[in-house]
Amino acid sequence: MGEQVAKTTTQVSDEEMAQAVISVWKRLFGTTPSKEQVYMILAQNAIETGPHRESMHNYNVGNIIVGNSNWDYFLGGDWMYADKSETTKKQLVQHFRAYPSLEVGVEDYLKLLSSKGGRYAQAWQHIMNPDVRAYSKALRAGGYYGAKEEQYTAGLLGNLSRFNKSKAYESAVSKAPSEKVSPSLLADRSSEGMEDVLEKFLQGLGLAASEEVSLKRIYKEALPNHDILIQIAAPDYTSAIEFSRVLCTALDEDLLSTSYPHTDGQLVEVECSIAGPQKECFDAVRQMTHAVAETFKEATSKVGGIVVKNNLFMNKKSSYQPISPRTAGTNYRKFLLKFV
Repeated sequence: MGEQVAKTTTQVSDEEMAQAVISVWKRLFGTTPSKEQVYMILAQNAIETGPHRESMHNYNVGNIIVGNSNWDYFLGGDWMYADKSETTKKQLVQHFRAYPSLEVGVEDYLKLLSSKGGRYAQAWQHIMNPDVRAYSKALRAGGYYGAKEEQYTAGLLGNLSRFNKSKAYESAVSKAPSEKVSPSLLADRSSEGMEDVLEKFLQGLGLAASEEVSLKRIYKEALPNHDILIQIAAPDYTSAIEFSRVLCTALDEDLLSTSYPHTDGQLVEVECSIAGPQKECFDAVRQMTHAVAETFKEATSKVGGIVVKNNLFMNKKSSYQPISPRTAGTNYRKFLLKFV
């Protein structure tokens, strides 16, 4: 379990919620979710956090409790049935996961549901092939909620009907090109740039980016997405976390990627998601990781130069928990003590 944080209301609009689901879904699964799939997720989110997410705190979109994870948490009350006959409820104080952003919260929620062999794997199948009643039954069987099944199902159906009358999905999709794009995209500055490689690949597919359409959207939608796992071996845990933070920043700014540091409390990994030709993507991430390691060693020469070694694996995700910004900030202060 991480650290306790303040319980903060993080209300967002239907459109913002739909945008986050679409963005994270693409990154995790490499496809664009259908309107029905997105609205299934929004329907459950509305049950868990209120019709307009007025009761959503710390971007916990599914009211997920900490459990055995290392997430930071906030304390909140949760009404549970006190007996098997489901006639009497009592309020318990629960430790709910706290997330630094909406996308991180959505990502953890989707990973929880879609985990192969997980408690909600059957429920996930009813999102992939939308079936509200079967979804509700599978969630209940997996222990996601303790309310009566017919009440939860009715709530899902009512919310789904409301979302189907809205334009949240269409609006979210239409605004996707307005995302800010990293101007760099150069993986190896001494040879052909990554941007040139991607442009040639797109041309081979008969596609091209126009002035009106962002390169980021073209790359994400037209090119295959790859997950690259970077295992970090440093002399100590504090140095490993700090290196992972620096590496993620470099990967996201200099390559068109989305990267997060993860840890199990002892080992540290970086999960990097990047779109493009597989070989070129792997080479670009490998070169960037090597360059950052060299720079990190030089920047820490005052304390002897910290040597960090890395192993990279293609199409593999981390099984560890993401490192929260709060934890990374605390670690950074500890890391600075090395230079005092």
